[in-house]
Amino acid sequence: MINRGGERIHEGYTLNRKTTGAIKASSLAYQEARARANIYRFLSAIYLNPPHQGFLDQISKKDFLEELSSLFGGKGVADLKEFATIARFGEDLAALKQEYMDLFAVPAGRYVTPFEDVYQGRAVDSKQKGGPLLGTRAIAVIRMYREAGGEMDGGCKELPTHIGVELSFMNFLCEREASAVGNEKRDTRLDRAKTKGSDSIKYRKLRMRFLQEHLNEWFPRLSQSIQANTKTRFYRGLALITEEFLAWDTADLMIQLDLERGYAANTHRTSMSPQEG
Repeated sequence: MINRGGERIHEGYTLNRKTTGAIKASSLAYQEARARANIYRFLSAIYLNPPHQGFLDQISKKDFLEELSSLFGGKGVADLKEFATIARFGEDLAALKQEYMDLFAVPAGRYVTPFEDVYQGRAVDSKQKGGPLLGTRAIAVIRMYREAGGEMDGGCKELPTHIGVELSFMNFLCEREASAVGNEKRDTRLDRAKTKGSDSIKYRKLRMRFLQEHLNEWFPRLSQSIQANTKTRFYRGLALITEEFLAWDTADLMIQLDLERGYAANTHRTSMSPQEG
């Protein structure tokens, strides 16, 4: 988990969080950043914690599954819907907790080793070799955490390259962007593009860097490993949903950052043009 100044950023399994403070809920830019933050927070919790009864009760609700469908669609949500249809929640909770332990906690059997270091090793004789834990990848990840003003939560027992921690960092960046947008009082993407050097742009650029240099480089392979090793539609669906959201967020960020670069370039050309008269 990532925090700022001792304040815990990550907790729980929920897609919704009420807005507070002076920021107006009508701010589209703020809503977009908070929506992303909520999704990353939800995904982070999946990999950091075994499922609990409240979460199983939540995914059994029709409106929750419909919300997931509107956000993701595709096979991942279909797997969760199938799981919710056949699950016996009182009996299956213990089995899912064991599945979590087998996949993400106990290094034996079906363990998928959910750390970037392992999936970002070096090629040896045309084969990918796993890297060491707390090696160069961990150093690069920690540097980005610090660059963004974040640090590992003292209560988190996972390594900085654990998938849940990296997704928590994405939540942190989106939360920071939302705060910056509120301070800038920009409501549209064009307004944000005009704010050259703003904090909100800084956090969007950091998010893109972390996606391109880290999550997109290794999570698809972790997703494949989860799908190959899990015995349930539950974790297969969640892995696919995570992969789909990372791809969508990357594509959407590219559009936004291209808009911002285009506006900055046009502004520069205008300022360099000879003045009339």
